[in-house]
Amino acid sequence: MVRKIGLVTLLVLLLGLGVAQQPAQAQPTGLTYILVHGAFQDASGWAATIDALEAAGNAAVAVTLPGRGDDTTPITEITLAAHRDAVISVIEAQDQPVILVGHSFGGMVISAVAEAIPERISALVYLAAYLPQTGDSLVSLSTQDHYSVLGQEGNFLLSEDFAYGMVNADIFASAFCPDCAEDQLPTVAASQLNEPLAPLNEPVELTDANFGSVRKVYILTAEDVVVSPQLQALMLANTPVDRVFALNTGHAPYISQPAALATLLLQAAE
Repeated sequence: MVRKIGLVTLLVLLLGLGVAQQPAQAQPTGLTYILVHGAFQDASGWAATIDALEAAGNAAVAVTLPGRGDDTTPITEITLAAHRDAVISVIEAQDQPVILVGHSFGGMVISAVAEAIPERISALVYLAAYLPQTGDSLVSLSTQDHYSVLGQEGNFLLSEDFAYGMVNADIFASAFCPDCAEDQLPTVAASQLNEPLAPLNEPVELTDANFGSVRKVYILTAEDVVVSPQLQALMLANTPVDRVFALNTGHAPYISQPAALATLLLQAAE
């Protein structure tokens, strides 16, 4: 039986994309990374990755999307455009073009940002992320994922008014971070937030002139049971990128393997 990492690597190689996993000879410095979290989370999970990027001589800023932290926007008023604009405001505060990283649902957000301000982005990095074509939404992509535990009955829950969704608390930590240490799992479980449903259903409109002009890198997570490696490979087949890396982790390498993730983020900038 082929192990999952072997299968994923084979899928990516068959797509003609190649998998880069070896450390680079020299690491770039003086760059600015903007990090965008995914659904059900806030920006706090990026802390260890930010430390590693800064230790290598770069700047890193984690964006808090609307409805989290100090933002009091009602959950029913949050849109994909609001998420996009929150990221744009952070990018426009920087002195140079940025490496824009999106995790999971953050892939939809950074795609919308690249369509709006491609000249401010030197590279898009998709981390276990939804990689859309024009007209795709998170829902339209995730419904193609027949291997995600979130598609199993009882694991994804809806509020009575259908304004937000949540993951079954009993499986959240083990699904998002199956490779976390036991002492990390309570912290992961406690971090879950309710997620507004409207942005997940909104399609992105992308053009070759804008979104298509930005260099793209994908970091595939080979042990992922939230956005399965099978779906990640399918999205890569539909929307080719310039470079692909693979991590043998679950959905949240920024928690379980932040140093390894930071190394790949540095390589992605080369």
